[in-house]
Amino acid sequence: MIPGRCRGGVWPVVANVLVLASLVVGTQLLSRELGAAPASAMTAPWSGDVILVASGLLFLGLAFLLPLHAGLINLAIHAQFLAGFAAGSLIPRYLDLVPGGEAPLALAIGALAGAAVGILVAWLKRRFAIHEILSGLLLGAAMMFVPRGAGLGPVAPPALTIGLGSIADALPWAAGLKLPPNLVLAFGILLLALGLILGFLAAHFLRASVRGFNLRAVGSNPLAAVASGVDVDGMQTWMMVLGGACAGLTGALQLWSLPAVALERWPFPLGFAGLTIVFLGAGYLRGALLVALVLAVWLNLPGSSEVLGSPEWGAAITLLLVLPSLWVLPRLLPDQGAPRAIWRTRHRESI
Repeated sequence: MIPGRCRGGVWPVVANVLVLASLVVGTQLLSRELGAAPASAMTAPWSGDVILVASGLLFLGLAFLLPLHAGLINLAIHAQFLAGFAAGSLIPRYLDLVPGGEAPLALAIGALAGAAVGILVAWLKRRFAIHEILSGLLLGAAMMFVPRGAGLGPVAPPALTIGLGSIADALPWAAGLKLPPNLVLAFGILLLALGLILGFLAAHFLRASVRGFNLRAVGSNPLAAVASGVDVDGMQTWMMVLGGACAGLTGALQLWSLPAVALERWPFPLGFAGLTIVFLGAGYLRGALLVALVLAVWLNLPGSSEVLGSPEWGAAITLLLVLPSLWVLPRLLPDQGAPRAIWRTRHRESI
């Protein structure tokens, strides 16, 4: 069994397709009942919004999926996301550069901040045997208040307050960085291409390299990997660093527009969107890429914001988005002699 690959045949994939279809069709039917705004009142430019949202969702999916291949459940993804936002916001706040220079620098600093949180989580597990689920959730709770002081002017921190009232208005682009829409669109295309390349390279690495085989061994049975001479802790640390960098980059990406951008339409804290993308993608890298694109288009469909703005239907959509975890997560956990490997904090046999 390879963590990050879903066993169980075609049925989990079929169930996920039905969930996505229900999500898209159901929100459109409900929007008609709720009296949705016309399509002309939606985001402008529509295509640029889709690209930014797809880029963010794709990197969040990679932030959870890459550590999963090493047998780690990266629930620190929200803490990494918030750290990226907080660190990236320091660039336009304290540096006076041309906007075209501030934007990529903020993304790089955000990625480094997310990677630093990943290193911290891996170190806590290695040094004090604190499981990444516990440390990740605690760090996420601790980081909730940090971006409130790091935001730019009146811009609210991302995924902390979901203001749905102004979504039907035209989106002001890059409020903090003052980027022209064409430049934002160009950066969005580059980020989306970078995410696609990273995803396909990771898939090739896992399938066709010696280190990829070692990584699969670490995720499937860390005790057997230790016995064969693989540095389990080192492998897991690197995967957590890569996952943290992806989440931190997505956090810094929120600086490019007001929180009313389509990513803020997500019905629960945005950092955890990576879990939904991985589960709907059935644990496959290519599945996560496809799901990120589908969800980005769904969030920009006319009427989606009105349905998500309804407390009752927003809660129902949240339940629908987490439903695939019931049949996908049990099939992603290790087996082949190590059914409890995912819960281990130190990978050695007891004497």
